[in-house]
Amino acid sequence: MSVATFLRLPVDPDEGFPQSFRLVVGGRGYVFGLQVVVLEEVLPPRDTELGLSAALDLPTDGAYLVMTVVREDSERGTTLLRRKLVPGHVYRAGELAVTLRSARVAIGNLNGVGRHGSQIVAGVAVR
Repeated sequence: MSVATFLRLPVDPDEGFPQSFRLVVGGRGYVFGLQVVVLEEVLPPRDTELGLSAALDLPTDGAYLVMTVVREDSERGTTLLRRKLVPGHVYRAGELAVTLRSARVAIGNLNGVGRHGSQIVAGVAVR
């Protein structure tokens, strides 16, 4: 599958993590969820000069991004994917393919909203 077939997911890093959003792809509804898992010892001290804009490039030792994809096909939905993501890898999620290009998450966006410099670039395509 070529990179050109992927559509960029509408992740809004300023909304913080965890976050989820509904998206229609190929005529079907899906709910995408993104969660950042970070061990406390990986976090920089809060009193650094960067403060809440101190950021982690994911994945790294003790910190990673998890994506969940749920197809809206019944009252409960069907979970198609729940994985730690590695940039550049293409993951199968039922009839979809998802990929992460890059993930940089600011400390201020862990369970918090605001413009702290987080950036997530991820894509989805119909397989």
